[in-house]
Amino acid sequence: MSVVEKLKNRFKKRKNGLVIEADWGWVGPKPAGTKAEKIRQIKTDFIDERTLLVVGAEVSDFEEYPFISATISTHELIEYVGEMSSDERFLVIRDMDKVPFDEQENFVPLLKNRQILSENLPENVQIIMPVTDEKNISENVKTHVFTVRI
Repeated sequence: MSVVEKLKNRFKKRKNGLVIEADWGWVGPKPAGTKAEKIRQIKTDFIDERTLLVVGAEVSDFEEYPFISATISTHELIEYVGEMSSDERFLVIRDMDKVPFDEQENFVPLLKNRQILSENLPENVQIIMPVTDEKNISENVKTHVFTVRI
């Protein structure tokens, strides 16, 4: 097994999948220092089946990826997930911190099980929720996401 394969296997086994702090010594990726470096690292290196809640990020940081608004209806969300291609890398949920807690609950099945009713999210799609204020995210949503503050 090559060094690269060993690193990839070790990287996939990490709890958070994101190298914010150096813990591999000289062999691993360089830790991110600036906000731009952290955003770039999220886009290129994050490997996890959990949703990534990026506190302090702007929606514009992920504007090149498909997105849905947190105000989307459950019916539209089901249709959108059903039509997603397995070629997509990210699904960005915008403005989650701007909707009431009860509306955030509509997303819990998607965050918890990667499915909404009978529609499954493609396996390789990473859900990202950029938010400016973590206090406006319900505790139930927070239990199903990995939080990164940048």
